[in-house]
Amino acid sequence: MNAVLTGILLLCSLLALPLPGVADSSAEHMDWGRWSFDYEVRDNTGLALRNVTYDGALVLGKASMPVLRVKYVKERIWWNPFTWFGSRADSGRCGPFQDRLRWQDLVPIVNCGNNKVCVESSTLHGTKWLELGIYARIGEYHIYQSWHLSADGELRPVVQSRGLSCNTDHIHHPYWRFDFDIDGNGMDQVFVHDDGGTDRGWGPGWKKYTNERNDVKVKATHRTWFIRDQLTGHGAWLLPGDGYAPLKDDGERDAFADHDVAIRRADPDEDLPWVFGARGQLGYDEDNQSVQEQDVVVWYVAHLPHMAALGPTKWLTLGPTLKVQR
Repeated sequence: MNAVLTGILLLCSLLALPLPGVADSSAEHMDWGRWSFDYEVRDNTGLALRNVTYDGALVLGKASMPVLRVKYVKERIWWNPFTWFGSRADSGRCGPFQDRLRWQDLVPIVNCGNNKVCVESSTLHGTKWLELGIYARIGEYHIYQSWHLSADGELRPVVQSRGLSCNTDHIHHPYWRFDFDIDGNGMDQVFVHDDGGTDRGWGPGWKKYTNERNDVKVKATHRTWFIRDQLTGHGAWLLPGDGYAPLKDDGERDAFADHDVAIRRADPDEDLPWVFGARGQLGYDEDNQSVQEQDVVVWYVAHLPHMAALGPTKWLTLGPTLKVQR
């Protein structure tokens, strides 16, 4: 997977071909190849895609990244006076943070016509790609959030980050929210597959989710998820990312961000900016609602480790892959 995006990840590659008529605006519509969608920057959820169709069929109602939660190894704790003293840079006592990308945080991208939303196309290994990205500055952090769409039906959400608020190891946890609406029928189903698993009625290794729940990656069984429309069988794969050098994957969960995937029944009242704070885990599952043949939302959480020894200028990159299946 890394080789596919090597040439298009860092702030719009110099080999990319700019598309005409890209406006410096927070909301636009685009038709590109077999894809059609709207994109926007609003509601503190970064660069979001809406009404995403492929070959004329709806795939996603909305895809966004509501938050990047950041946890440092050491932090300043209000109830513990022993953590209050010394400069942050020297002591490493800071955070946790909840970084949410807003229009006012965006910096014009110099090598993309000084636009705040960079939209460029390229061809890599014979496959055409479209990249949409934003570059945000939040405190000491530099964050580049982007979406990469391929002519043959892949959608890759990517986040890159550099910078140190404290000279201490820490982990960025990006939360992507995918409001699937396969074929627009509201009859979505969510499956998980593990290599070597038993047959529960859907074939070896397949299991269907019945209710809202959180889930984790399992490398040993190459765990993947598949979201499909019950009426047509059309769907999309959700595959854990392999990371981009020097990272080798999407990281490992911890007590601060304790899951990798979350399945929720779609609710317009939950399509909000992040409401759980810097320390809060993802909620919206208190009622444990059924997700069988419903409009569903799938959250994907990655875990980007940043070693302070790498310094503040080293970009680190990760993100999962979605593949449309017809």
